[in-house]
Amino acid sequence: MNSKELFGLFLRIVGIVGGVVVVRHAMESVPSSGVTVYLIIKWVIGALVGLYLIRGAPLLVKFAYPAKHFICEP
Repeated sequence: MNSKELFGLFLRIVGIVGGVVVVRHAMESVPSSGVTVYLIIKWVIGALVGLYLIRGAPLLVKFAYPAKHFICEP
């Protein structure tokens, strides 16, 4: 595996762990009076970030490892 593939794997692992943390926090933080809009928005944003990371975060990988033809050589 090259460094680009390892970075993608790292992002997927972070996404899985983050998703587990969001779900765990969601289950623990439900107030007895009901779910507020703030908590729903917080859970949705956390789930979307986790899913993006699980998919491999292609924009982050492209940013960290740009295409070789963009590198200027003297």
